[in-house]
Amino acid sequence: MGGGGRQATPPPTTKKEIKMAGEEDTMDRAIYSAMKGGEPYKRYIKTILGMVFVTVLNPFSGKPEGVNLRGEPDGANTDTFVEIWSPKEDIFFQRMNAGHFKAGNLRLLSESLPEVPRSPNDITNDEIDELLGKKFLALKNKLNQFTAPGPVYRLLRRAEELEKSEKIAAAIKARLAELELNAVPKPQE
Repeated sequence: MGGGGRQATPPPTTKKEIKMAGEEDTMDRAIYSAMKGGEPYKRYIKTILGMVFVTVLNPFSGKPEGVNLRGEPDGANTDTFVEIWSPKEDIFFQRMNAGHFKAGNLRLLSESLPEVPRSPNDITNDEIDELLGKKFLALKNKLNQFTAPGPVYRLLRRAEELEKSEKIAAAIKARLAELELNAVPKPQE
């Protein structure tokens, strides 16, 4: 009698057969995105304010799953778009969500995601070394941009390690004291 192998079950094709993505499935996609690194093959974003239910292919299991896209479709919120990592997933996504494309509820997100503005308190060790090598006024200007004591303390430690002048150390200590004073809540009168 023939092959003796098990018959593969066909993938679900109706919305009732497609399971809704649970927390672990959402995590699967997030983990896959982190593992894959770089830019996805394509991104699709919803164009309306209401929720949009789409069907995607789970990158680990290869099975279809439902995902609710929600939030304001500005591209900054990760719940408003879906990342596609291969041509196979793209074809599946386009076929399963053809109605949304026809209605204008989904579109290709061609531009890259908006970059989150960098906080003035974000500073790398290399930037600290570069800053300590600049002129005093440039250092003083950057010190005034800091709004938290953490990076200023790191700057002070590095200045001491590099044995910078007392003038530089005094300016850093003064800004650190000022920020620490502002961080303490003032008593109510």
